[in-house]
Amino acid sequence: MKSVPSHPLSTRLALLAAAGTLLAGCAMRAPAPAAEPPAAGAIAAQGAAPAISVPPTSVGTWYDLGAHQAPWMAGDAPVPVDGANAPTRIAGLQREEDGRWMALVITQMAPVAAPCPAPTTLTLPTRARDGCLRMRRNADFDGWLKNQSAVLWRWLDARGLTSTPREWIAYRAGNLEVHALVDPSLLEPQSRTNEEFLSGGQPGHRWAQQFAAAARAAGGVLTVPPFPFAPTLAAPPTPAASKPVVTAPAPTRAEQVRPRPPVLAPRKDRE
Repeated sequence: MKSVPSHPLSTRLALLAAAGTLLAGCAMRAPAPAAEPPAAGAIAAQGAAPAISVPPTSVGTWYDLGAHQAPWMAGDAPVPVDGANAPTRIAGLQREEDGRWMALVITQMAPVAAPCPAPTTLTLPTRARDGCLRMRRNADFDGWLKNQSAVLWRWLDARGLTSTPREWIAYRAGNLEVHALVDPSLLEPQSRTNEEFLSGGQPGHRWAQQFAAAARAAGGVLTVPPFPFAPTLAAPPTPAASKPVVTAPAPTRAEQVRPRPPVLAPRKDRE
């Protein structure tokens, strides 16, 4: 059997150099691995407002109303942002039958943490030591929202997002502030007496606590808890029964009256 001839040393070195060059070229042409998406906490740390994840509902349709640079909405607490520079996101639940906005959820981020407002009758206790939860059941009664949170009121009104009545829920933790403006029919049962009205706020209070917990857990996404009630539209009013059309009877033919004979002039012999 014939042996395979060996190459000279110079030839082998040239082949090795060519192979190395080829491998280096392949390594340079290989695509770089795709960068992993930032974690949820990283998104919040970069200053972007959390996106909004909405619950399923049979009331209407949720719409992503976009990301904005907006003024700080909370009018009852120190403002940590100058001008319209707060990263903001908003989502809205719109009823299809009449276009009414049943719920609006807003998230905002500030560059620095801001302290909570002083406790008032609107402050609700929470399980967390930090953060502050506030709630107003009838936010538009006596112009409260317009006077106390004028920036929020004007910002929504300028975009055609005003629907009354509505409840206002807000929670602040660190540099995150979230707002919810919700139709009372989504948070409260229908009440007919004062006692039912006073006790009817409990489901809304529980929802506010869940909303605050979702804000504390939010990194890049705020998961909105489902609403306790799903009201239905009232039945359209029954049209009034149309009155029967009364047709006037056909006029009867008038009886022909003979003309009266002319009056004769008096005789001269009888004047």
